[in-house]
Amino acid sequence: MKEIMKKLFLASVLVLTAVSASAQMYGQVGVTFVKYEPTVLGVKLSSSSNAIRGVLGYEVNENLALEGLAAVGMGDSDFEVAGVKIPGAKFKVDSVVGLYAKPKFKFSPELEGFVRAGFARSQGTVSAGGLSESSSESGFSYGVGASYALSQKTSLNFDYMSYLNKNESQATGFTFGIGYKF
Repeated sequence: MKEIMKKLFLASVLVLTAVSASAQMYGQVGVTFVKYEPTVLGVKLSSSSNAIRGVLGYEVNENLALEGLAAVGMGDSDFEVAGVKIPGAKFKVDSVVGLYAKPKFKFSPELEGFVRAGFARSQGTVSAGGLSESSSESGFSYGVGASYALSQKTSLNFDYMSYLNKNESQATGFTFGIGYKF
């Protein structure tokens, strides 16, 4: 499964690179605060963990970009029910990869707002009582955010994304990061 995700990310990078040698390419890296909420036997569980996320983008024009996204988890976190920790139950983001269209709008020369819509594959591991199981889901993914230009090349970025909303499970995340135009 990891091999498929690596190939998908590499293919995204190659497609974005091949579109145009003189295109405005950019990269972003940030920390994502992920909230995972599965429903198991009618009970809604909740877990919050962190991931490192990278984005490689290509600006088609001033109002549209295409992006490839990849994230990996930074550790596991406890599961909770109604704010009470479940002893020994953990969740870890293994990876997220996605491809997105990113319509955007400049509010000022420094401030840009955007929406992001596309497809993502999310993989995570749940462990409890000495047992562990990894699973993955793919589907529609979307978000909204803003970038603030510090200079012509660098920016601060913030977004809120829905990475997964399928089979009574949701994974959402806030990301704070920095971007660089090549």
